[in-house]
Amino acid sequence: MADNSIMTNISAVQNYGKNLQKAQQQLLQITQQIKKQTESIGNIWKDDQFQKFKMDFDENIYKPVMKATTLMENEAHYIEKTIELQREIQKLKIR
Repeated sequence: MADNSIMTNISAVQNYGKNLQKAQQQLLQITQQIKKQTESIGNIWKDDQFQKFKMDFDENIYKPVMKATTLMENEAHYIEKTIELQREIQKLKIR
């Protein structure tokens, strides 16, 4: 963060970070449920088409979404740490 940066509404940024974290957790949970359902549907859909479907699902949906949830988690953590720093800066300015 630049020395001259300013955050005029820390609470709004903090709420955004919390919403991002909540969305990440929900997306992760839903994706993991769909992954389990995809695995279990393979028990009744037993042909080459399912194998192609599963491979496409894993490569084009599951992996990108899991990567996105990791990035979202990292950004939410970054926001949390930035908020902590901003609050410390405010305390120093008040003194």
